[in-house]
Amino acid sequence: MATQIRISVFVLVAGIVLAALAVRRTEGARDELRFDAAKLKDRTSWIQVNAEPYQMPAPVAALCAAGPLAGSSQKDPHASAYITVYVNKIGRDAMFAKQAQRFPEGSMIVKEKYSTPEDRTPLLYTIMRKRTAGYNPKVGDWEFSVVGPNGTQVQAIGKLENCQGCHLGKSESDFVFRPYVKLQ
Repeated sequence: MATQIRISVFVLVAGIVLAALAVRRTEGARDELRFDAAKLKDRTSWIQVNAEPYQMPAPVAALCAAGPLAGSSQKDPHASAYITVYVNKIGRDAMFAKQAQRFPEGSMIVKEKYSTPEDRTPLLYTIMRKRTAGYNPKVGDWEFSVVGPNGTQVQAIGKLENCQGCHLGKSESDFVFRPYVKLQ
């Protein structure tokens, strides 16, 4: 009987320890996906691509109009879209290369979207993150995210069809638009 109690206590303690480790691992995975727009100002990690807000051409902005906010009462972030773009260090060389290149795994491109070039509060952020080969071959293994204006609330993430539909036409540049880049 005492041996059975010891075994039961051991199994219970082992289960608690394993559950705690699983929670910690899950939190770490969530942290990896968490985006904090305040970090864009950290020039050791992020490079601002365009010095001035860039107005998206109307046809391109219209392609985004059926995005995650469609049907909501929020102002359409694509009606008159201006963007400021950032890239992380991993994607820097590919972003600024004269000839389009494949972005390395781990590259991240962040677009702050505004209604006017004078706005200081973004309507939202869109993010492209280059994942491992095979994640999303349809669009060069990019993962897409939409983050709310607070810079941390993820509204959508993954293989977002509305994003992919637009980026499919840019296969020659690893599915990345770069008209706002001053090429090296």
